[in-house]
Order: sequence, then C-alpha cells, then structure tokens
Amino acid sequence: MNLTRELTHPRLWRRVAVAYSVYVVLTLVSFAFGYFLLPRGALANTPWTAAGAMAAGAKTPLRQFLTTLVFNLGFVLVLGVLLNLQRVRGFPTGYVFVFSAGILSGLIAGTNSFAAQTISPYTLEGWLVALRIQHLELLGYTVIVASTIAIGLREYTSWLPWKTKESGIQTWRHIRLTRQEWLGIAIGLAMLLLAAYNETLLGL
Repeated sequence: MNLTRELTHPRLWRRVAVAYSVYVVLTLVSFAFGYFLLPRGALANTPWTAAGAMAAGAKTPLRQFLTTLVFNLGFVLVLGVLLNLQRVRGFPTGYVFVFSAGILSGLIAGTNSFAAQTISPYTLEGWLVALRIQHLELLGYTVIVASTIAIGLREYTSWLPWKTKESGIQTWRHIRLTRQEWLGIAIGLAMLLLAAYNETLLGL
C-alpha cells in the first residue's frame, strides 16, 4: 500500500480511516513497549504531561473544561494544521503530528504516567475511559489534519534538511477546501469539544 497516496486520497473518509488505523497500531505497539520495558511513571512530570497536570489542577469544572479545550485546539492548530503547509515527497507533514501523538499516548498509558489518574489504564474500564477521551481527541485531530491537507504551500524532496530541495505548490490565495473538508473540520472540532467535556466529567 502506498501510504502517501492513501493519505491524500480524494475521499476524506478514506484518508481518515487510513490515518487513524496507523495511529491505532502505533498506540498499541508503544503501549506494549511502555508496559513491558519501561518503569511505571516514566513519563510523569515531563513536558508531555504538563498540560494534563494544568487542566487537572483547575479549581472549577468550567475552568478545567476550557483549559482542556484550549490546549487541544492549540495543539491541533499549531502542530497539525500548520505542519500541513509543508509536504515531503507528496506526504502532508501534518500526519507526522498524528502518528507522533499515537506513539506518545501509548507510552504514557503503558507506563501509567497520567497527570491525574483515578482509573488504571490496565483495566477494561481504563480502556473504555481512554476511548471516550484520549482516542476521541486523537480522532478529532486526525479528521482535522486529514481535512486540511489541501493547504500545502511548499514541497520538499527529502526528510533530511541537508539533502532536500524546495519547490512551491501554491500560494495562500490559491488555497481552497472542499465542502467535505469544511464539514470534516467542523466534525473534528465537535469531537474535541465532546472529549473535553468527557474529561471534565471524569474529574467530578
């Protein structure tokens, strides 16, 4: 399977399905790696869990909800959408954010390094909570990233900066999103909103 071709497929649902499948595989593999090979809490008190600690430390449910939502929106806009301004050999680099998030989330869960954890991630209940929060968030990220691949401005021939050659794809004024992509962005934002709500409920 040509991954670049699948992740730039004209049909949005296919891009999302392939990207999220890769995310799931990376999450499961990294979860197993963290569970079997790393000490418990190995990623606690690191920059990767700092945002969770900030949200968990909010004094009111509304503040926790807003903190979580703002973090998630900033995360996907800065790292996901803006990375899509660049492509490497046709590959929209916003997907790197999604796949990296899959690896990191698997490691955090596998080592039980959550900033605030009331339910063990090693139980069925823990996995169900993760589906309602963590994996819903990442599905929202995936939908938004897959919906914004058309904003690419620059193309690079290699992932290695000393070997790459740069060329233009289009200019800002030529960026156009289809109706299905605008709908995808709206759905992705709704998923992030629901995930933030679910996370707030968990802390009550």
